[in-house]
Amino acid sequence: MRVMAAIRTHEWGEEAARLQARLAPVFGGDLAVVFHNRPSGVVPDLPVIDLNDAWAAGQGLARVADWGWRCGDYAYYALRQARPGYDAYWLIEPDVHFTSEASGFFSCFAKDDADALGYRLGRFAGRSRFADGLGGIEPYQAIFALTRLSGRAIDRLLPLRRALSTGTVSEKTFPNDELFVFSHLSADPDIRLARIEDSAGDWFDGVQFAPDPDLLFDVVAPGAAPGRVWHPVRSREAYMRALAGRLAAGTGVLFRSRGGLRALADTELQTITAMASERMLAAMRALQQRGGRDRGGA
Repeated sequence: MRVMAAIRTHEWGEEAARLQARLAPVFGGDLAVVFHNRPSGVVPDLPVIDLNDAWAAGQGLARVADWGWRCGDYAYYALRQARPGYDAYWLIEPDVHFTSEASGFFSCFAKDDADALGYRLGRFAGRSRFADGLGGIEPYQAIFALTRLSGRAIDRLLPLRRALSTGTVSEKTFPNDELFVFSHLSADPDIRLARIEDSAGDWFDGVQFAPDPDLLFDVVAPGAAPGRVWHPVRSREAYMRALAGRLAAGTGVLFRSRGGLRALADTELQTITAMASERMLAAMRALQQRGGRDRGGA
């Protein structure tokens, strides 16, 4: 079975370079990067498959405002078109961290011909606006940071995504990658799915592999056991950006306070922001001094 891997990213920093160093000895020339809106002058030392609005439009795929983040399956379609001669494709995000040489991980799947591999693959039992856009099929999910799809699975998904992109597209409910991919593939009787941890469970022993909290590489790496895979692990700069973003995203109280906010001057809004900043800084310093063991989560 011929398999290739690709790093899916929108920037090239420490995390992407670190992942490339782990993957290159395993895949050699069968490694690429699918780059969303690649900045001018950024030229990684491996083949690049560019992903942008023009490409998505040409494929008949919806471009909701955050499609580069929400629709990671688009990277699979671009990868398949650019490198059609493979049986299966790994798609891996830069904040996936292999603590040691990664050939042992991928060798667990060398003879596995499953059409879809995902971590924590199973029925989605919660509530999600993205699940509402699936059109009535039973929702399934898996963590999309580390997945593998067969060529035929990708070929079946692309027309389904195109069909969902026709007519009026809801910015709110247009399905995200994990729900779209694993729900449709689970509904296909000719497609076989498997959980990554069933074949490589040791690699997830004692680790975090979940969307959050963000983990600081400088804290995780020194004490991490070899033969493990963590997510999301970030450099200092990326960790700070991620933490700032999570803090800024917790703004639901502002929507409920919009009546009062309309009555305030801009200088008063700035004063509130400064007051909140002082309180957050005090809280972070208190946690910093508390001590105890953790994994550098944000």
